[in-house]
Amino acid sequence: MTTGSVVPDAGTAPDPAPAIRARRRLPLVWLVPLVAIAIAGWLAWHTISERGPTITIRFETGEGLEAGKTRIKHKDVELGIVQTVELAADLSHVGVTAQMSRAAAAHLRENTRFWVVKPRIGAGGVSGLGTLLSGAFIELDPGPGERRNDFVGLEEPPVVRSGAAGRSFVLHGDRLGSIGPGAPVFYRDIAVGEVQRIRFGEMAETVDVQVFIRAPYDDFVFDGSRFWRASGITVATGPNGVHLELESLQAVLSGGIAFDTPPQARSGERAAAGREFVLHADRDAASAVSYRRSEPLLAYFEGSVRGLSIGSPVEWFGIQVGRVLDVKLEFDAANDRVRVPVLFEIEPERVQNIGQNSPVQGLELLNALVARGMRAQLRSHNMLTGQLAVALEIFPDAPPATVDRVGDRYVVPTVPTQIETLTRSVSEVVEKLGGVPFDEIGRNLNETLASLRAMAGGTQVADSLQSLQRTMAAVEELARSADRTMTPALERLPAMAQTLQQAITRLNAAAGSIEGGYGQSSQFNRDLTRLVAQLNDAARSIRLLADYVERHPEALVRGKAERATERGR
Repeated sequence: MTTGSVVPDAGTAPDPAPAIRARRRLPLVWLVPLVAIAIAGWLAWHTISERGPTITIRFETGEGLEAGKTRIKHKDVELGIVQTVELAADLSHVGVTAQMSRAAAAHLRENTRFWVVKPRIGAGGVSGLGTLLSGAFIELDPGPGERRNDFVGLEEPPVVRSGAAGRSFVLHGDRLGSIGPGAPVFYRDIAVGEVQRIRFGEMAETVDVQVFIRAPYDDFVFDGSRFWRASGITVATGPNGVHLELESLQAVLSGGIAFDTPPQARSGERAAAGREFVLHADRDAASAVSYRRSEPLLAYFEGSVRGLSIGSPVEWFGIQVGRVLDVKLEFDAANDRVRVPVLFEIEPERVQNIGQNSPVQGLELLNALVARGMRAQLRSHNMLTGQLAVALEIFPDAPPATVDRVGDRYVVPTVPTQIETLTRSVSEVVEKLGGVPFDEIGRNLNETLASLRAMAGGTQVADSLQSLQRTMAAVEELARSADRTMTPALERLPAMAQTLQQAITRLNAAAGSIEGGYGQSSQFNRDLTRLVAQLNDAARSIRLLADYVERHPEALVRGKAERATERGR
């Protein structure tokens, strides 16, 4: 037996502890299903804990919606998924069931809105192009109100999202033109808002337009602001030709609304949300609102008024001072004629009294102007469109007239239009021409021509022509005789002209000699000048002697008294 070795006893039993420990240890492979079960449990718990309510949404159509694929988002964050898309039993709509997340539960309220985001082309432009690749989805726009789980989806996206900064206003107009929801609102050609909603006013007499102005541009809206339809393209004619004004390309395609505030109104209060304004037809109509006073007048025209309509301008000396309010057709039974009463208004604040700086007003001034010849006349305002205008002008030669009154309106006398005056002149000329006896004149002319024809064929005319022929022959013979007689004399004319030229030359030389001998610078001329001066002195002395003798005839005997006195001394 080797020392240190232990030999077990054949009768002794082995120790079972190691085998038991080996059986109790689990294999590592069992950890994988345990971890999977734990993850599945956690996911189930997380899914259940994150799951929100189930809602139903009703749409007109199911375009772009797919069960299990279409997502519900807000600001591109997923909040739910569509589970079913079913057609209603009465085929009136499509019912959508969607499972929402717990984060969306707090935003499912009465005014929450849903709509399908897909590619669209509308008044606000092109939107939803990103869904061409990702597919359509449902957009959620939270709103206030009580909690609810059933909703009616929008067929068009809302113009303004909930929570947008700005204010809404209501505009009242007669008509809209091309304006629709989503149309832009401009302030000095910059889009600052959109049209939210359009509906009829009370008794459908007006159209109410709700507009939203985004912040900070809503501070530009005052109580005195003016809104008008901006069609995009405005064409006007004037002294400078045709004027084309383009608002913006978006306004051209979809229409729009523009607003502005006069300088005097900017110091007032800013308009509160929901304030109502008037929607004017254009900028000119909106500008006319600044004139607070208007005087209604009436004028009766005879003849056609084609081209005159409501809104046509009223001009005074070529400047617009008002507009036409109404045009009617009336039968004047008293005078058995048809006339056209035109109701128009003028804004007195457009005209200032000279030197007084106050508005023109009162019947007294109107009477004074009519007495001076002021009349209303229809004139062409636009040659391209044929529009007429009511022109107030002074006609000094107009017959006297007074200002009448019909109801609460004063009647302004009228004069015919220029075309009517020309037509009347032409009619008068035609009437005068109609009185001319053209038939009698024609008969007399025919008789005269017949007499001339008979005279031309008579013997007297033939004899006269023969006598004239003989006379012409005699004149021809005389001319030939004169030619034979005058030819020698004509041949001598050159020699006679040369002789005459020589005589003129000699005469010029003689005149030069006379000028040299007796001209102003000659000695003869100087001696002659002195002789004439001496003769003048002698004549003066003789005249003095004659005067003295006439006064003192005794001097012829006695001599001068002075000499006699000297001799006495």
